[in-house]
Amino acid sequence: MLAIIFLTYGYQGYKVVDAYMKDGIQIKETGKLSDIAGNVLSVPLEMPDTGVMRNIKRVRRDGDDLFMISENRLFHFDIHGNFINRIAGDMKNAFIVEYALNTGMNRVFVIDSQRNISKYDYDGNLLSKKRIEQFRYRLTAFAFHDGHLWISAETLVKNDDYPDSFLIVHNLYQLDDNMNEISSRTLRVAAGTTGGNRFFSNTCVSELLVDENEVYAYMPPFESDGLLEDSLYIAGQEAFPLLNKNAHDGMACIYPVRKGRRYMFSTCGSPAGNHFIFCYDKINFTAYFLSEGFKDDIFETGYISDFQPVDIYNHSYCFVKSGKDLSGKFPGRAVNDDNPVLFIVNLKA
Repeated sequence: MLAIIFLTYGYQGYKVVDAYMKDGIQIKETGKLSDIAGNVLSVPLEMPDTGVMRNIKRVRRDGDDLFMISENRLFHFDIHGNFINRIAGDMKNAFIVEYALNTGMNRVFVIDSQRNISKYDYDGNLLSKKRIEQFRYRLTAFAFHDGHLWISAETLVKNDDYPDSFLIVHNLYQLDDNMNEISSRTLRVAAGTTGGNRFFSNTCVSELLVDENEVYAYMPPFESDGLLEDSLYIAGQEAFPLLNKNAHDGMACIYPVRKGRRYMFSTCGSPAGNHFIFCYDKINFTAYFLSEGFKDDIFETGYISDFQPVDIYNHSYCFVKSGKDLSGKFPGRAVNDDNPVLFIVNLKA
């Protein structure tokens, strides 16, 4: 890895100005999907009868099985887009916060806003349901890794500096398969990055991910400033502790980027609705700051303004298109009331 050199650049109006790196890093304001994609799989989703998928998020893949949330319901499809079943949904006075797959046992764990964790099999049968009482405030993210459940949660604590106010503390919990707590850690912005000096786009951890067999939290930043510098620093730390086991409180790390084998991604946003994609390529030493997103030059669906990981290891990402964006390669679906097409992007190695 090239030596890490401090970067001086400005970013105004979503344009990088006078950005030159002595170590040869390119900074681009435009990018094509083929720049980062090894291959792309298109999955036209099919619902029974006249059902239509809307607002798809949290897509997960286990071999030929696909899972995704749409309007507070968790659906199960095969890799060809054929509907298999509905795992969970139609909850009264609750919504699905997140779910996780135990791929080795064909199990789905669903966590809802009432702090219930429900366990299903892939056929949609409810196997168990347990309310987690120890989390006093809001559950934010959920993952299954190495035989354990991992949950990030927010807790309100009194602000010693202002006794009439409270602070939000982020914690990471490790549970066994029966939802019993094994350990807990305090989440902190990863030491050594500039992330501690930036605002984030929301107040909660967005995802729990895995790198080098360790769990870390991802929280999208509010600003782009420092993202490249952060990424260069993180990439240069071959043994960077994701779970800081040497810290006195056993804290775990929050990152402003999703870590991958080759790429680091972050989707930045603001309350005003402005957003863009940041991507750093560790092989070609190229950073993308894209206000519109990557241009789809493979399926010609326009610009991709958001990528979401399909697995917690960030090996592949996905995006969803519908309506007129599909008129080029999927003209039969280019109507507003038809089902969308899911695209799974296997990133270049």
